Amino acid sequence: MGDYEIGYGRPPKHSRFKKGVCPNPRGRPKKRPLSLPDSVLEVLSATTEYRERGRVKFASRLELATKQHVTAALNGDLGSAAILLKLRSHAEKHGRPGPLIVEIVNSPEATRRTPRADPAEDNTDPMPDY
Repeated sequence: MGDYEIGYGRPPKHSRFKKGVCPNPRGRPKKRPLSLPDSVLEVLSATTEYRERGRVKFASRLELATKQHVTAALNGDLGSAAILLKLRSHAEKHGRPGPLIVEIVNSPEATRRTPRADPAEDNTDPMPDY
């Protein structure tokens, strides 16, 4: 090895990558797609800029939607009050105020239905209330 110096950036020739051999044959794995609840939570938890009393503030989209429902409920909107009560009971039950529609769609109760003898009698609501 008289004419070849080994050091930083110059590994020995016997330990270098061989020609035609890929050093990382599988490569970086592909990103796994998010499930529906995870993707909805990711969108709702994204930070958004808004103005309040002339100042720019930042909050999650879920927090902003909750603030709008609180304001509407205080102004007499019964639908917003019902949504707030559902969010509260969901948060108490599951420990997080996740979006209700995702929890309902993916719950086993929503997919499990008892068969009826007459389909015309099947007027039950497939979306359970919390």
